Amino acid sequence: MKSVFAGNFESFSELILRIVYFIALQMIINHPIYHPLYTDKEKFVILITGGRGSGKSFATSAFIERLTFELNKVIDDAGEVQKIVHNILYARYTMTSAAISVIPEFMEKVEIDGTAKYFHATKQDVINRMTGARIMFRGIKTSSGNQTAKLKSIHGLTTFVCDEAEEWTSEQEYDTIMFSIRQKGIQNRVIIIMNPTDNNHFIYRKYIEKTFKEVMFDGVPVQISTHPNVLHIHTTYLDNVENLSEQFINEARTMKEKDPKKYAHVFMGRWDDVKEGAIYKNWSIVNEFPAQCREVALGLDFGYSTAPTACVKCGVMNNDLYLDEQFYEVGLNLTPLREKLSNRGLTVYADSAADVLIREIANDGLMVYPIDKSALTVVAGIEKVKDFDHIYVTKRSYNLQYELRNYVWDKDRNGNYINQPVKENDHLLDAARYYVTGCIFGNVLPPLGGQVKEDFVVF
Repeated sequence: MKSVFAGNFESFSELILRIVYFIALQMIINHPIYHPLYTDKEKFVILITGGRGSGKSFATSAFIERLTFELNKVIDDAGEVQKIVHNILYARYTMTSAAISVIPEFMEKVEIDGTAKYFHATKQDVINRMTGARIMFRGIKTSSGNQTAKLKSIHGLTTFVCDEAEEWTSEQEYDTIMFSIRQKGIQNRVIIIMNPTDNNHFIYRKYIEKTFKEVMFDGVPVQISTHPNVLHIHTTYLDNVENLSEQFINEARTMKEKDPKKYAHVFMGRWDDVKEGAIYKNWSIVNEFPAQCREVALGLDFGYSTAPTACVKCGVMNNDLYLDEQFYEVGLNLTPLREKLSNRGLTVYADSAADVLIREIANDGLMVYPIDKSALTVVAGIEKVKDFDHIYVTKRSYNLQYELRNYVWDKDRNGNYINQPVKENDHLLDAARYYVTGCIFGNVLPPLGGQVKEDFVVF
């Protein structure tokens, strides 16, 4: 099978198709940093990373839309001319309904590009009427389980778009789909779009860890892949300021001044370091706390004059633990604490050592379960948390992410790790542990305040 010379058109309609494709390229004008998307003909993996507000999803969607206009002709073994177009799998790890989320977002970009009349959208696909190319929007994790095997069997895939890759937890699932991209006669690609997380993520380990250079972005050194099979495009909000509000830009500038390390990660897209000996390693970031979670409640760790009062919303789905940071404040007095808890309207699981505070809070009618510390040691509680298949943390939970990266096992005098955590970077994680040992495993003392749950049992 060989390619036919690109300029050899057999019909006027094909010439018109190429003209339309050229016109489409003039509509959305992307930042020059994205030009390699259109010019690179060698790299199989395209890694597109960036900080908050960088516009990477917009630019990538425009490229994917235009890719559907590409049409190649090949001569098969029988001497027949075959037309090859792109079949694109656009996958997120979780996608509840493409028809009401990602597809409308994609079609907005098509409208802006002026090519809407060439496209037809169904509940799961967007089809280019002119070429027959198809973009299939799918989620890996569904209510009935993972559908990796089903997706890898789709015939004729040319492009795999791994969107919001920070949410992907399984390198094996990623590889399964990646290795199914092998269509002859047209360029194949894997396009990874993500906000950098930390050096524990498999994308970092796979494409950056052993082969990277540091490039300065607004004074921040960011790890850029030099892997021979990877085209790495990295952007920041500074590449997209003309499309951002003044409030957004002010937020970035304020963070740069007050918290440079957070600015480096959130806005410049630097990969965070996970400390050696980290206790929790099987975790990743999600956009939102799922509405489908069950056993939803709050974990609460009381603070003191120098330690923060930490509260985390917790829930379980498919034996995965979901966490969403609620507040993390030093010097939080009783009255505002009561208000914060009351406004959330959820059962609270808290440290039983602070029984006076618990009684004060419970006086407002809140249901508060003190944790029975005699039932489980800290280490045993940690193991209960680690019994979940995976921990998902919302992207807004910055303090919780920091703790997960820095909560480590202690060492003995010889530098060997021991089965005891260092007592720091643990406030929100202690709160989550209270939830798990109390709500999920029932290690609680009699509740204070509110109405006793009908299924309350002391184990």
